[in-house]
Amino acid sequence: MRRRDVLAGATAGAALLALGSRAQAQGVREAGPSFAPVKVGRERIVRSVVGLRPFRETGFRLERVKVGRLDVVHNYGHGGGGVSLSWGCAEMAADLARDTNRSDIAVLGAGVIGLTTALVLQRAGAQVTIYSEAFPPDTTSNIAAASWYPTTLYRRDKVGESFYGMLDHASQRAFRRFQHMANNPRYGVFWIRHHVLRSGPPSQVEHYPGGEEIFVGLRRNQTGHGPFGFAHWDAYYTLMIDPDIFLPALIDDFIAAGGKLVHQDFASVKDIERLKQRTIVNCTGLGARTLFDDPVLIPARGQLSMLLPQPEIDYGYATSIDGGSIYMFPRKSALVLGGSVGFDNWNTRVDDAEVTRMIDGHAIMAGRAAM
Repeated sequence: MRRRDVLAGATAGAALLALGSRAQAQGVREAGPSFAPVKVGRERIVRSVVGLRPFRETGFRLERVKVGRLDVVHNYGHGGGGVSLSWGCAEMAADLARDTNRSDIAVLGAGVIGLTTALVLQRAGAQVTIYSEAFPPDTTSNIAAASWYPTTLYRRDKVGESFYGMLDHASQRAFRRFQHMANNPRYGVFWIRHHVLRSGPPSQVEHYPGGEEIFVGLRRNQTGHGPFGFAHWDAYYTLMIDPDIFLPALIDDFIAAGGKLVHQDFASVKDIERLKQRTIVNCTGLGARTLFDDPVLIPARGQLSMLLPQPEIDYGYATSIDGGSIYMFPRKSALVLGGSVGFDNWNTRVDDAEVTRMIDGHAIMAGRAAM
């Protein structure tokens, strides 16, 4: 599923949105009739980055298999939903790993999926070692936009009801975990109001991961003179996760609980078989393509530009400008501009034309902020 298709069904929070009681308890401001404009310009860009998200058109892989003497739990392929789904998939993967009845467990990969899985296992009494080629801040997870909404996960014609059931279960469990971290500066998780804005009605009804009840104050398919002058929009409150704060906090929690970090690259399964552990949780993301021979796994290239922060920006949006998708999410450390996705594109260089598209598109949105 293309990012624009997913976002067109679900990233929101509108000017007319009544604040849900759960969000109110977390201290979110009431939604107002207008929006502070984003200050857009190349001179405000802190950095531009490219990330290769691990995408499987059949959806993420979450299962336990036998590989020789090893019990391998696969937990990878989350596309653009890795941060959002992390705690939920971690709990489900940990359940599979504990069923092997071993207390010494290896986790491969130190992105958000690996770190959360390791912590869940630790808290269940396991002795966990994380083996990884890269650690924060040098992981793909550090480049994630990380507004809570699982996206760029699958193709509609490649998944069935069983996958939707697994996705809903993981989403519910993940969102509950993140709610307990909300407004804790140590973890960088906080509430924002969110908007998806359209010039016309949606072409199809989108599936809200986890069910509509977990989207605080959700209003769907609104019409009329909406935010930024759009005639059609959806609205809800959601959580923003800042990877630059969140991931180091997970590392600190893992080490404080006695976890071990080992820098190690794995060229093949034979390298994994040399580990002392016999229960392995594979959270290698895109690396699983060659390591475990998964040709379905491909990169979904995404490019972001970070602007200087604006504390007054308490909202996010996703829309289409001149036929191209854009989104803006606020962090404490920066404003995140994005919206690109390139399937099976391995290029990690920043595309300056894409930077220009983002700047121009968000400048148009800034000019419409008071509409």
